[in-house]
Amino acid sequence: MIRYTDFCFGVALSALLICFGNLAFTILDGHTRKPQNRIYMSLLMLLAVNAVCEMINVRVGEYDMSSEVAFMITRSSKYVYFLSHGLIAPVLYYYLSFVIGRSVGFRCSSGASRKEKLRVMISWAIVIVSEFIVAINPLTHWSWYYTEERVFHRAWGEYIFIYITSGLWIIAAFIMCMKSWNILSKGRKRSIAICFLLAVVGVCIQLFIPQLRVEILIESIGFSGVLLFIENEDDRKNVELDVYNSAAFELDLKANLKNKIPVKILIIRNIRFDKTANTVVFGRMNRDLIIKEVSEYLGTVIQRYFIYSVGHGRFALALYDYTDKEAHELAETINKRFQQQWNVNGIDIIVSSRIMLVNVPERAKNVEEVIYIAECPIPELMEERIIEGKSLDWIIRRSAVEKAVTHGLDKGSFEVYYQPTYNIDKTLHGAEALLRMNDKDMGIIYPDEFIPIAEQLGIIDVIDEFVLKEVCKFIFTGIPQKNGMDCINVNLSVLECMKEGFAEYVSGVVEAEGIRKKMINFEITESVAAKDYDHLADVIEQLKREGFKFSIDDYGTGYSNMSSLFSLGADIIKIDKSILWNAEKSELGMTLLKTSIDMVHKMQKKALMEGVETEQQIEILKKLGCEYLQGYYFSKPLPKNEFIRLIENN
Repeated sequence: MIRYTDFCFGVALSALLICFGNLAFTILDGHTRKPQNRIYMSLLMLLAVNAVCEMINVRVGEYDMSSEVAFMITRSSKYVYFLSHGLIAPVLYYYLSFVIGRSVGFRCSSGASRKEKLRVMISWAIVIVSEFIVAINPLTHWSWYYTEERVFHRAWGEYIFIYITSGLWIIAAFIMCMKSWNILSKGRKRSIAICFLLAVVGVCIQLFIPQLRVEILIESIGFSGVLLFIENEDDRKNVELDVYNSAAFELDLKANLKNKIPVKILIIRNIRFDKTANTVVFGRMNRDLIIKEVSEYLGTVIQRYFIYSVGHGRFALALYDYTDKEAHELAETINKRFQQQWNVNGIDIIVSSRIMLVNVPERAKNVEEVIYIAECPIPELMEERIIEGKSLDWIIRRSAVEKAVTHGLDKGSFEVYYQPTYNIDKTLHGAEALLRMNDKDMGIIYPDEFIPIAEQLGIIDVIDEFVLKEVCKFIFTGIPQKNGMDCINVNLSVLECMKEGFAEYVSGVVEAEGIRKKMINFEITESVAAKDYDHLADVIEQLKREGFKFSIDDYGTGYSNMSSLFSLGADIIKIDKSILWNAEKSELGMTLLKTSIDMVHKMQKKALMEGVETEQQIEILKKLGCEYLQGYYFSKPLPKNEFIRLIENN
């Protein structure tokens, strides 16, 4: 027949074996380096101590009535049990603070706020007070006591300083985890949820049905789940390099930002073997071996659990509690190592790299910006081997602009402005449609910045279509025609123009809007037009056959084959404003202006002068026979509604 004491002893023994098994697996698997690992091992040891005390209480307690030694051992084990058991909940809280990224070291971060430091101090003051109350119980009997008949009884202190405080720690841990729930992996979410559930069930059973004595076993089972889904970091590791992977980097960085933990990210990228230094071995050199060698070296300058592989040939190091000077010195140390030879498979080679040092969140505000810095192209003119501080501004700015451009249409950041063009007699001729961008976060972004980025992102066709449709909608209202406008100029992206079927695509867009094609005058810049005259000429010929007009923009800013340029079939040549402005400064400038206009006329085109700002300039252009004018003398580019008021009032 199984006795009740046998059952309790078996439960405690099972808990002890589970703890030892988890502890052995943790050590054998090498999960002992991180503070988080060591706290987990501390939890297992506390539970193991509890299990041993419970086993002693069960077996030795049978002899309390008849043996003074047995009674002393039982009281001592109870004392150790309560001292250690009261630590489980706060240590669990501290452990989970590492899991969610709220803590990264054993000491309070130097960057922590006064409020955060005060919270830590108060939390551990509560632990110390609770443990002190339990420690002096032999004198006070506030937590438990034995009657003269040697019967164990709980006292008010046990409920307050063990159960209630433990419950509060669990509640605090639960709230802490919920605040960071969205930055946890699925495995960690499941493990934490199960751990909480088992902890609550164990405490409740022990509190309301103390004779079952299953709390330790339930908690041990819960920590087995922690071992499987949290301590086992296979999903976070790059096994080949023995560092964390890019997914772990993003999650940890999100945790830093969520918990307002400042960190310096040292990025090592562009790791390349200099084949010119040793052409003999280049064909036999495996780049994976080089990356492996670099990974091994990085493990000698920083703990491996702060190293991440964020792409092939790219590493990120998380530097906590580093001053700017210390972080720069580490970057210098790594850079000097790359200036030396590397021995890979017995062969000495030269390996180059670029290093970037990013302060988060001071300079990079989110994970996307850091990832962009790690991956973005570096201008060839930038010679620094260590890029930090203000040198990173252009990268961060470009990242922000890319993001703004990508979502610009959805967010309504783009707007078409109109700048009027006039006949030489100052009557209205038409207008140029100019795209403007006003991002709610970044403010005004100018076309010379966002247009090249849109082209590189491959979304310039979407933006061009937006401009063309907006212009078509404006023309469809009849307002331009009513006010005597001959056409509206739309800038043409050459990248799109060179694509197969572009002319048919443009015609389809305009026909769908139901307007006359002669109201659209496409513009293309001279410098770009010079790249591929033959194909461009075919496209322009198709567009003109469809009824569109055509202009060459910024004539005079670059070198062109004149005969090819003027053979493109343009109706109007727009002369760059610099030619007009220089004409007022010297005779040579005036000669160049006159020659440019004469050249346009000899090719049987009409001239439009940009940058007109004064009455005197208009008189000069009138004498030279220029047909059309554009500039701030008449108006700056205006939003559509303001432009309508301008042309209607005039």
